[in-house]
Amino acid sequence: MTSPRIFCVRVDKKGDEFDYMEFDLTEDIFYVSIYRPKKNKDGIFVLHTRYGMYHWVNTLEGAKRQWRNYGFVALDSVNVVNVNKISFVDPVAYKVYFEDGSSTTVSSNRMELIEHLPQKTAQ
Repeated sequence: MTSPRIFCVRVDKKGDEFDYMEFDLTEDIFYVSIYRPKKNKDGIFVLHTRYGMYHWVNTLEGAKRQWRNYGFVALDSVNVVNVNKISFVDPVAYKVYFEDGSSTTVSSNRMELIEHLPQKTAQ
């Protein structure tokens, strides 16, 4: 059985290539603790790794950086989309649709990233 992979962002971001990293759950993580900003009841997981302290990726920027090698692309400022799961593109409405009928938007200047996919106008 393969160990799960976890996509993380460094707690003290430095603006380098190590700010966003992927970790193997069983090989790279020593322990998990809770960080409570502003003495809030809700804690944030901190993963302590051989490379420092990281949080799970919880931003679109983090998802865009970490998942780009898996077919995910930012098609708009409000999403990161698995291009391999797009059923069709509606170039009139600037949307992409998935097999379950759900959809999300595409910025007009990013339509070129998906112009190779099947196109039709949704009804």
